[in-house]
Amino acid sequence: MKANNKILIIDGTYLAYKSYYATLYSQGPILMSNSGKQTNEIVAFFNTMIALIDYHNPSHIFIAFDSHVKTFRHLLHKEYKANRKKASSDFYEQLDTIQTLLNHLNIKNFYIDGFEADDIIAKLVNMFANNENKILIYSADQDLNQLVNENVSILKKIKNVNVTITQNNFENYYDFKPCQVIDYKAIVGDTSDNFKGITGIGPKTAIELLSKYETLENIYANLDNLKDSVKQKFITYKDDAMQDKYLATLRVDFDIPLNNLDEILLTNFSLPPKAYEILDKLNLNLIKAKLKKLEVN
Repeated sequence: MKANNKILIIDGTYLAYKSYYATLYSQGPILMSNSGKQTNEIVAFFNTMIALIDYHNPSHIFIAFDSHVKTFRHLLHKEYKANRKKASSDFYEQLDTIQTLLNHLNIKNFYIDGFEADDIIAKLVNMFANNENKILIYSADQDLNQLVNENVSILKKIKNVNVTITQNNFENYYDFKPCQVIDYKAIVGDTSDNFKGITGIGPKTAIELLSKYETLENIYANLDNLKDSVKQKFITYKDDAMQDKYLATLRVDFDIPLNNLDEILLTNFSLPPKAYEILDKLNLNLIKAKLKKLEVN
């Protein structure tokens, strides 16, 4: 059955960080308004959003953001993402402006305290992905790979090439299945999230075991079939592995302020006086011109 809807879901927190740091890493000039407010993050965010809309021509759009407070993962695992440096006040000030502008533009977006943008994205996939609704996710977060199926694809950059990860090509990029993302992460760990995994078990062994036993739980059900050295490592670090798998699993058991697809229709987009006011105050003339064009289209 041909899909009637193409839903573009953007990981807003990822895009905001990417937009903020892109200019810093490139060592180019930091964009400023005439009043001295930084705008580099805002400009890059909306440039990317508009480019995604222009290229993929979605019927619906939604932007998810991370919780403003610690999530359940932080509460269960105190070291969760503890190695990540907190962004500057300039980043958060621009993020507030981005979210305010999105609200004025009538582009649905929100955060849910206690959960990450990834969880909100998983919730929307759970609610809306089917043969009539194809979902495109824009994010570099590897955890979202667990959502890939016949109706869900992920737009990301791999080795500096923009690719669309689908159910059909997933194993061209990864040595396991989408449904094994959380098992793989639980075994090998993840330095970005401070997941320990099973010390001494690397990617090659993890892939071999998942190819044979499919899941972490099934590996534990077959411990006696493993080499003694591998078996002992799985026994020693079982609690870490099981906790990591739980934390890596995206959650959908919470409510969100969204009831139906019509609320995220791209045709809901508008450019009201309040949006003009912010754009003019920050001297975002090029972004304003692109948004005007988007409104016409």
